[in-house]
Amino acid sequence: MEEQLLLKLRSLGFSDKESKVYLASLKLGSAPIQKIAKLANVNRATTYVVVQGFMDRSLMSSYTKGKKRLFTPESPDKISAIIKAYKVKIEAKENTINEILPALSDLYDTTQGGKRPQVKFYEGKSGLNAVREEVLKTKSKEAFSIFNLDSLEGVFTAEERAAFTKKRITKKVSTHSIYSSSKGDILTDSKLDRSLYKYIDKSKYNSPIDITVFDDNLAITSFKEPMMSVIIQNESIANAIRQILTLVEKSDTK
Repeated sequence: MEEQLLLKLRSLGFSDKESKVYLASLKLGSAPIQKIAKLANVNRATTYVVVQGFMDRSLMSSYTKGKKRLFTPESPDKISAIIKAYKVKIEAKENTINEILPALSDLYDTTQGGKRPQVKFYEGKSGLNAVREEVLKTKSKEAFSIFNLDSLEGVFTAEERAAFTKKRITKKVSTHSIYSSSKGDILTDSKLDRSLYKYIDKSKYNSPIDITVFDDNLAITSFKEPMMSVIIQNESIANAIRQILTLVEKSDTK
């Protein structure tokens, strides 16, 4: 039972020694420091500091009897009052943070969200899948990319590619894709699949790197081991790469 009480007191914010001293004082009633320390199995100096802290919080009081100073615990109801007072302070802090959060967010956006690109790293095939899921969240419902089809097929099976395309169609995300392939020009535009393709000869793009732009994000993925991907969130960078990919898409290059 006592161990349970000690555990519960610690969950309320009491330290290990505070919990022991508090229970000892409740057991003894009015007692000098040395008795409380002995029963709590805490050294006298530490016990005195703990008791002084309790008195500051109105959990204990003291009085003099003869030549001895005795320390008395207050009713445990005081703990409930302290918790309630603490709750009021927390609520006041929550109100304060809610008031200043917009201003703090503006400052953050100035240094982190606006001028400085946000970068997220992903590793392994699970990381690549996570990036593909991010692409499907695009607000503009449009993505631009360039990739090596051979490298893509080396990582994702036909079933995985078909499942991703089905999910993309369901979410109404259209794609503008520039691709190279050792099999030649094998992908065709499809209104049903919301896909537009631009083929370029593999001699002109034989990299295992997939570059995809969606919203204000630039995703760069390496299909070569160790597989990894990075998403750079920055409006200027994303717009620049999007313009470059659009120029290639509309060119006569093959």
